[in-house]
Amino acid sequence: MGAIFLSFILKRIHNNAVLEVNSTVFVCYIIFFIAESTFVHVSGILAICALGLYMTNTGKTRISPESEHAVHHVWSYVGFVAETIIFMLSGIIMG
Repeated sequence: MGAIFLSFILKRIHNNAVLEVNSTVFVCYIIFFIAESTFVHVSGILAICALGLYMTNTGKTRISPESEHAVHHVWSYVGFVAETIIFMLSGIIMG
């Protein structure tokens, strides 16, 4: 449901890199929060994976070519920061 909502938002926002990046981050956070809330009882990680699969298959075409570069760079940076934090915490815990 959230993936369809994100796809609809991205279709309405065209050629605005800031709004497209913010909407992808915002919808990911909201989907995780709703999935982990007390009334839904599903895994937030699996909800994010389902969102990623939908966006890879269908939603990727909704991101404008002008904004695709910015979206890719933001998510690459988020991945880099997450990997760095995971390796630092595992090093601290194991060491």
